[in-house]
Amino acid sequence: MKFKPGNRWKSSKSELRYKTWRKNVFELNKRKIGLSRYYVCVKCNKKRKTTRVLHAHHIKSWNKFPKDRYDRNNGVVLCIKCHNAFHRKYKFEALDKPELLWEYLGKKK
Repeated sequence: MKFKPGNRWKSSKSELRYKTWRKNVFELNKRKIGLSRYYVCVKCNKKRKTTRVLHAHHIKSWNKFPKDRYDRNNGVVLCIKCHNAFHRKYKFEALDKPELLWEYLGKKK
């Protein structure tokens, strides 16, 4: 994943922490859902061997919940299509209400 200047990265330490968080979210997904072989979208169950078309999505917003930013349990894996559909449906409302993700996924948390 290539990061452009002007993103949220204030330092290379933040960038490294984010990349580590992202990797941990994918590995947790692979172990729990993908039977250690695949990365799986938690919405549509699309299975992939690489993370190229999958996104690590924060359950609790990056800005509103700074203490949970790098917690690997604060992430789910969504394919690009499902990730974009989630943000189109809930827009900025999802920043304040993490429970909207569970509603979107059809799960109770």
